Amino acid sequence: MDSEDELLMPKVTQTTRIEEKKQEVYDEPIEMDQDDDYASDDSMGTAEELTIQLKSKEEREEIEAEIDDLEHAVPQLAEDYKVVDRLGTGTFSSVYKAIDLWYHEKWYNAPWHGHHPPTSSAHYQSAPKPPGSKVFVAIKRIYVTSNPERIRNEISILEDCRGCRHVSQLITAFRRYDQVVVIMPYHRNEDFRDFYRYLPIPGIKAYFRCMFRALRDIHARGVIHRDVKPANFLFDPRTGIGTLCDFGLACRIEPGQTQGTCLHTPATKEHPHGRIRNRGDLDFEMIKRAQKDARMKCSIPSDKVGYPEKDPRPMSKANRAGTRGFRAPEVLLKCNDQTAIDMWAAGTILLFFLTGKFPLFQSNDDVEALMEIACVIGRRKMEKAATLHSRTFSTNVPSISPEGISWREFVEKQNPRLFESREPDSRYFPFYGRPISYSCKNTVPPPASSSPTHDSQQTLSSPTSHRIHRSPSPALPFAHHDTHKADIEDALNLCEQLMHPESTRRITPRAALYHPFLNTGRWMGEGTGQGVREEEEENGVGHPEDDEFVPHPFGQGVCGEGHFRDEVTEEPYVNVAVECECGECDDGSGGGNARKYEALTLTAGEGIAIGRQPCEFHRGEFGV
Repeated sequence: MDSEDELLMPKVTQTTRIEEKKQEVYDEPIEMDQDDDYASDDSMGTAEELTIQLKSKEEREEIEAEIDDLEHAVPQLAEDYKVVDRLGTGTFSSVYKAIDLWYHEKWYNAPWHGHHPPTSSAHYQSAPKPPGSKVFVAIKRIYVTSNPERIRNEISILEDCRGCRHVSQLITAFRRYDQVVVIMPYHRNEDFRDFYRYLPIPGIKAYFRCMFRALRDIHARGVIHRDVKPANFLFDPRTGIGTLCDFGLACRIEPGQTQGTCLHTPATKEHPHGRIRNRGDLDFEMIKRAQKDARMKCSIPSDKVGYPEKDPRPMSKANRAGTRGFRAPEVLLKCNDQTAIDMWAAGTILLFFLTGKFPLFQSNDDVEALMEIACVIGRRKMEKAATLHSRTFSTNVPSISPEGISWREFVEKQNPRLFESREPDSRYFPFYGRPISYSCKNTVPPPASSSPTHDSQQTLSSPTSHRIHRSPSPALPFAHHDTHKADIEDALNLCEQLMHPESTRRITPRAALYHPFLNTGRWMGEGTGQGVREEEEENGVGHPEDDEFVPHPFGQGVCGEGHFRDEVTEEPYVNVAVECECGECDDGSGGGNARKYEALTLTAGEGIAIGRQPCEFHRGEFGV
């Protein structure tokens, strides 16, 4: 490699792409069903390659100029990838779609593919690509104006999150001079605005199952995303598969990290969102005085409201990462980072689905954002949330009532037709590409859609980067009205727990996955004799507990004792049992050579135990 071309990946991960095949210790390839409901991989791949042709001439010329500039700035890129389109642009980077020219011949892809079992919703990350098919990747070009530490942090976190479910996987990263590019798998998706008002309830469930599995896995690794929003969650409404991306604002939460003067503890394994400190550690008299003073200020006339010209109090500093409209109260109150902020953002997205409105919050600053929330939940709940973080909240705005309303009431006011069941939409999961049975009472087939047909839409999309082939599925029965109503009730209950203003009482990702809205499978077409469980629809063979599919952080799981890090370099290693080849040792039973343990260096993404199963290096050694 030329001196100006430097891998940003740590040395241990440079073996991610090697030309010689390692000794096979991974899963046997899974045979793919060649009978596909949608279209062939070849035709889909060709369509994905030509999406740039659907854009206007001016935009096409702009994108082509950007691609030329990228290939000129990073010449080695053209040797391995064919850039075909631009996927999007942001404040800190641009993302392009490209074809991996050497996926089938040159690269060793097992570490970033992972080993998710076929019954896992994240199996699409591990499913092998059909031989000879076009494999698309996303190339993220980070702007030169970005802080170098921010770039290092993003790549480091992406590396640590290898193997996480429904998380964009890091394939590799490199730079030339000041140009930094990150290579990740391409995931087909649609704009949130195009489907959030029409996605069926099973599709909404699939959306949040994917999101909470991603958050559960990254939070277990001490990572906070800090910018959860629809634009950073790539969801394909046809397949029900979603992937969390863009870790540019993500950070790590250190064990035992103090929360300043907050009245809650840091995160622990037992309390991921912390808990209220022991009564003996709190100065209740001071807290009561502050609350009383704040309430007195609420009665001050508006012409006497102001702030000191010279405030002697020390300045409070905290990271304001996130996007307007998605920041949790604790972020607005300048509390240090905690994983609960990601769950609030997820709750905001659930509000979009339930109200049918996006966006909902449009503040210009943090004070306006707090007032928007207070307009819903009321002054007293905001006061309690502020007290939790050693802050006070006071306002004399007459429209903010003391008690406020529940999020349920808010949703019902925004969407009076909330409980009206909709006809199944064959454009979206789980009805896409499948016949629908209309055997329920008082149901008729939906009218013909004015939207483009699926045949025309298929020419613009390719699931070749992640889709698992399945044999044709039976007709799906239309959901009964009572089932829809029960689902909405559960969704409203989950929303209340996601949008709890006190971070310590907000639901965790694992608890959300076991919430009745996402965990309990109801029979679609109840009473028709043609019921199909939604979980059977998602996983194909039913819905085992989510704990069975959790990829454990390094050194955890049933074989965790066989993993360790070098005390000096912190490189990951695994102890693997091998037979002694000296010819003199015996295992003591007369059955052959004795076994000894050999330490192997691991690449990020290798040696991950899933659920109760050991990692790929320890299969056969543990009685599970």
